[in-house]
Amino acid sequence: MVFRQLDPARFNVNPDEVLVPIQKATRSAASSAAVREAVATWRASDDQRTLVISEPHISGDMYSSHQDYRQNLALVRELFPEARIVFFVRKQSDWLQSAYRQHLVRGRAVPIEVFLNFYDGEFRPRIDRRVYGSRNIEALTLRFLDIYRAYAEAYGEERVFLFRQEDLSKRGSAVKQRLADVLGLPRLPDLPRERSQNRSYSALAIYLFHPGVRRPWPAPGPGDTGRLPPRRFSWIRRKLRRARRTFIQYGFDRLIYKDWDLLVKGGMRERIDAHYAKEEEEIRAIAERCLRPELVVLSEPRRLEDANELPAA
Repeated sequence: MVFRQLDPARFNVNPDEVLVPIQKATRSAASSAAVREAVATWRASDDQRTLVISEPHISGDMYSSHQDYRQNLALVRELFPEARIVFFVRKQSDWLQSAYRQHLVRGRAVPIEVFLNFYDGEFRPRIDRRVYGSRNIEALTLRFLDIYRAYAEAYGEERVFLFRQEDLSKRGSAVKQRLADVLGLPRLPDLPRERSQNRSYSALAIYLFHPGVRRPWPAPGPGDTGRLPPRRFSWIRRKLRRARRTFIQYGFDRLIYKDWDLLVKGGMRERIDAHYAKEEEEIRAIAERCLRPELVVLSEPRRLEDANELPAA
């Protein structure tokens, strides 16, 4: 992300002594005391740079549809009451497909229907955090708009900026300029070329090198939940998975990147888009307001910025 390219003399981006405790605390309430101590230590330091924290899990656990976003918001509000919030979102169907493709990089190879709990032509509530040994998501319970509303209520709309991935792709200069305004900069630094070309697995690579996605899977029952039991020679399997990942990312997909929409099957995209149509319209309107130059942005850079990004590919 662009924050890594900011001037280190002016911005302190994701310092480990603050970021790591935040990562732990937004995943487990047991780590709250440690993050409070870490932030107190940072505030007592003589570092006058603007602190930038970029951590997707601040908005909650993606595999649980961010249902823990409120408890994380309470912690962030306590730790950083002066923060400005930058929140990147994506069209829900595209986000779900991207989450699935990213899951395949390290997770078990299951069809996208299993990952999204789509069985017998309908989306279902998940019965466990893992089914068939794979993490999975409820496709129709995403909370992007709820998260924005909660942060806007806690910090004030003038301090919370929502940007859409679609606008970044189609109106990149406008989004980048508004982000620069938030950071108190005339413009953003350019991203390295290699980072800007980051892509998830192609559909062809998924089909060819993840054979588990090609067979049908029935709706899971109680006996299909949880992690898979350890198997013999698991260390060899891990090495083979890493080799496959390296081959796809740095070999096959660089030579042959053939892609298609994985959500077309069973009408999944149509169902998802219809479910979120009203919410997406409101998100689009909010993002449009955030892009307007007349929207007030604090002109004096503060010592802290809090940037929260959703995983996108």
